[in-house]
Amino acid sequence: MKLQFNVDGEDVAILEIWEEKVPGVAAKIREALPFTSFLQHGKIAGDLLLIQTKIMAAWENVYYPEDFGPEWKATKGDVRGAVSFYGPRQQMSIVYGSDLASEPLPVSSIGEVIEGHDKLELIGTKAWLEPGAKVRVSLYEE
Repeated sequence: MKLQFNVDGEDVAILEIWEEKVPGVAAKIREALPFTSFLQHGKIAGDLLLIQTKIMAAWENVYYPEDFGPEWKATKGDVRGAVSFYGPRQQMSIVYGSDLASEPLPVSSIGEVIEGHDKLELIGTKAWLEPGAKVRVSLYEE
């Protein structure tokens, strides 16, 4: 499933959610679409954008960031573009840069950014200084 990620009225990125790896989380995301939220920055968690959702879903494709970063870099070349879901806080997250903090908290690795990496870096920098931009996540129509 592909999602359109829009910030303050501008289409910024396309996210791919791995339905085969996270069928439960993907189904819950699909049920919630489209949804709006506000953008936050993971201040102590590296180059991380956070999007609060109303989605309640069990863990799937679980990783710990301290293991996830090196594994993602080994297969993808860079951690930039990783999309995760943290169930206890009902947050989707997008790694917009190369810095990912080592945290002892599990996350569900649910997908990746397939278009818009550079725009996300600009938005990430802005979100660090001015959090609260309006976000809209919808099904991507090709």
